[in-house]
Amino acid sequence: MRCLLLILLFIFFSSPVGAVAPAETAYGKARDAYYRLIESSQKKLYRDNWGKVIDLFTVVHKRYPDSSRGADAAFMVGSSREQLYAISRLRGDAERAVESYDEMATAYPQSNLADDALMTAGKLLEQPLLIPSEAFLRYQRIVEELPRSDMAAEARRAVTRLKHFAPQLMDAREKSNKSTGKATLEAIRFWSNPGYTRVVLDLSTTVKYRTNFLKGNLTQGAPPRLYIDFEDSTLGAEIVDATTVDDGLLRRIRTGKPKDGCVRVVIDLDSFQDYKVFALEEPYRIVVDVQGNDTVRTTIKEPSKEDPEQAGKTSPDDSIAVLLNEHGRSAVPRTEITKKPPALAGAEPVLNRVVIDAGHGGKDPGAVGPNRVFEKNVVLDFAKKLGKRLEDEIGCEVILTRDRDVYLRLEERTAIANQVNADLFISIHANANQNRKVHGVETYYLNFSKNDKAAAVAARENGTSLKQVGDLELILFDLMANAKLNESSRLANDIQSSLVSKLTRHYSPLRDLGVRQGPFYVLLGATMPSVLVEVAFISNHRGEKRLTDQVYQNHAISGIVSGIRKYAGSYKVIAAK
Repeated sequence: MRCLLLILLFIFFSSPVGAVAPAETAYGKARDAYYRLIESSQKKLYRDNWGKVIDLFTVVHKRYPDSSRGADAAFMVGSSREQLYAISRLRGDAERAVESYDEMATAYPQSNLADDALMTAGKLLEQPLLIPSEAFLRYQRIVEELPRSDMAAEARRAVTRLKHFAPQLMDAREKSNKSTGKATLEAIRFWSNPGYTRVVLDLSTTVKYRTNFLKGNLTQGAPPRLYIDFEDSTLGAEIVDATTVDDGLLRRIRTGKPKDGCVRVVIDLDSFQDYKVFALEEPYRIVVDVQGNDTVRTTIKEPSKEDPEQAGKTSPDDSIAVLLNEHGRSAVPRTEITKKPPALAGAEPVLNRVVIDAGHGGKDPGAVGPNRVFEKNVVLDFAKKLGKRLEDEIGCEVILTRDRDVYLRLEERTAIANQVNADLFISIHANANQNRKVHGVETYYLNFSKNDKAAAVAARENGTSLKQVGDLELILFDLMANAKLNESSRLANDIQSSLVSKLTRHYSPLRDLGVRQGPFYVLLGATMPSVLVEVAFISNHRGEKRLTDQVYQNHAISGIVSGIRKYAGSYKVIAAK
């Protein structure tokens, strides 16, 4: 903030006069509007007001590009967008700020503000946008193009720090795809058991696709199959023709090109009950969820030359599985489901298996506290302790989606819970707010967001913009048909009430922010009751300190365990009636 203030002071006192009087007058008008806005606690909360200021600076930049104020105004477009992001917390605002800073540095490379623009863009790309490879490129530009600037030393340190994120050189085919605008199918990941399969198709960009389902022919031994066609697409260098899974539901995944410019992914199934296909953003991927039934499997015929739709041979070394292990599953702790949970006194346990998800991890630090405490670290410690308490006190088996500092995509976490037939899915997070005074605990379950605050939390946890949260809600009507909404709501209420009850005995003030609903990626497609618990605001100084305090953790864990026990007990009573 001090750096930004110095930059603004530099812009303010470096104004030429005389020949550029019109530019100076226009810039002065824009600058005065900017300061009036940031000094008003109410007016700066409205997007339209920021839009007017941005427009004023844009006019100066476009109308007087050759004046020194043209460069200053171009920088202030980026600064205004950055200030807007600080209030809205919408990813799209941060992205537009980066674009504006990039445009300024490109248009005015000789300006004293070019290095500041690139440095600020790099910092935004690192946090909150979490794209370190792109941040690396901005820092590298400063080092290579502006080696004598006042930001060069800091940029060199950043380049060294992010050297592992330096973008790799593209091969010839990838370069060709970039130039032609084609989408590339880059990877295929899957999680499967005899009753459930999730397949994730990673693509380089958004693409039009069509989904088709064929029932198959049992008398001829042809299995039911689902296939997806992608328009104007090509296969990535590491995608192979086919892999055999044979786990009782998913037989094989095959890829091919039925015609020029079209990529087809075929999913051969042993059984079928229902399926859902939906897209997730940033990065763009297609998620396929298939529910199977317990019918007896058929005997598949090997693909023949006469059947082009069945084209694709089985790879004897299962190289797609190798690829998935390297790119999709390397971060996931491998868990063999062999342990039989002990029975509770006098009865079989209602909960046999619970999956605990520690949010974020690896290259995604999550929210960062004022004293640089990372959300990913505190929630991992919390999740491990919660799992141990659940095993000891309730007697259920607990599986962690991650047991170390690794990166997992959100759709992988739910898939793990579905794959192991979990009875509950609990995702642990620490909330954040631009206003550091905000504090408290809250619990979410999957549904349409009922207010802007819930939507903003969903956008932050999803790593997307608020607009994309709205787009996701449009498809929730179809996706939530099998969601355990009532059970999830009851679980969320039991956890929230017990958590607040436990914590308020020991901590004051502590705000009960209640149970809320939102379209969270990490809960999407869960086949069991699932909730997301925000155990404190890491952005709040007191909340950050509590999150690292063992006593607070133990009290919060006791509250969650008590809520789960309450939910399990009420479920048993209902089931007995």
